[in-house]
Amino acid sequence: MTLTDKMTGTLQKMMKAMNSTIRAMEQMHNTSSRSMDMRSLQRARRDIESATTAINRLRTSAKLAQQNVGALGDKFRGTSGGIAAATNGVGRFLSKFTGFAAAILSVQALTEGFKKLVSASDAYSNVNARLANINDGSQTQKELQDKIYRAAQRSLGSYNDMAASVSKLNLLAGDAFSSNNEAIRFAELMNKSFAVSGAGAQEKAAGMHQLTQALASGRLQGDEFVSITENAPLLAKAIANAMGVSMGEMKKLSSEGKITADIIKKSLFEAANDIEDKFSKLPLT
Repeated sequence: MTLTDKMTGTLQKMMKAMNSTIRAMEQMHNTSSRSMDMRSLQRARRDIESATTAINRLRTSAKLAQQNVGALGDKFRGTSGGIAAATNGVGRFLSKFTGFAAAILSVQALTEGFKKLVSASDAYSNVNARLANINDGSQTQKELQDKIYRAAQRSLGSYNDMAASVSKLNLLAGDAFSSNNEAIRFAELMNKSFAVSGAGAQEKAAGMHQLTQALASGRLQGDEFVSITENAPLLAKAIANAMGVSMGEMKKLSSEGKITADIIKKSLFEAANDIEDKFSKLPLT
């Protein structure tokens, strides 16, 4: 905003100088015996008037943006109106004076970047608020965040996704885990098993949701069983190995409600070395 104020002030001085020049030329024309072509001066005056209007709109938009930015606080709240107004004003301003498409694109890119920053900040704040509710007291909030961050890095995932998974596991299926550390390790191994299986973002989200539901209900069956076999075949295979049955037999056990939350957790942890080995061989993109 400071840069914009300096620009508008400088350009206003330039326009005043041009206006003075035009008035001087008009006076010269009126007192001269020779006729001058006034059309170029008329065009210049129209351009100056148009530019003045654009700057006035910019200043109004800038004031609106400043009011919104002032209300951001630590959470970057309530910014979309101000951002949009300021962007439109700056875009019109630059199109009047420069005509460079790159300048317009730069303003738009900055706006989109700030909007993404606002969205990321909100997501980060929301996730950490949930983490505060599931902290078992064995560590500080920052220590819990650091543990989740390192687990996300090891599994090549995002902090927000990992934190969301850990918080849901503890909130919905807290009885299945003895500590936050166990839930974090479970989420990390699941991330790696999804990656080894080639699951996409939507498949991973669906699989993790169904698995959390299964842990919350205490057993893996129905749609949850189908989702795990499709999106996390490593876990499904680990469960079959732990129970000493084939995949076909496991489907029958699932319908009977015999694949409990304890079996799911035990199976995943027992398959940890195999999952880690396969994950370490994945090519980095």
